[in-house]
Amino acid sequence: MVKYALYVLRWVVLAVPGALFFNKVREIFGINDVYVAMIISQAIMGGMVYFLDRLIFTSGAVPIPWEIRPRGTCVDCGRVGKCYRVAGERCCEVHGDNEMPGFRCETCAVKKMQRAHD
Repeated sequence: MVKYALYVLRWVVLAVPGALFFNKVREIFGINDVYVAMIISQAIMGGMVYFLDRLIFTSGAVPIPWEIRPRGTCVDCGRVGKCYRVAGERCCEVHGDNEMPGFRCETCAVKKMQRAHD
């Protein structure tokens, strides 16, 4: 949810500069067609914002509370279906247990979280 909020906030923050950039593209290139100017300005802005999005979504700077696999096998009970991996298991965070990081069904993931908080 944090990454989603950052993503939406990024769009909101860039709305005004994006509109200004759109108008500059129309002025610099002499484009009267709104759609062509929008495509060009969005392509250029997308190229610049790519690195910000990469930072938000792949750097690990923003924690992921859950990683979801639509079809996986639970490492605890073997159930096949929607599985989750608790935050910290994907990266370098180790919470003191030596068990292998893996995806768990919802029931086993909740149990693991409860054990971690006890």
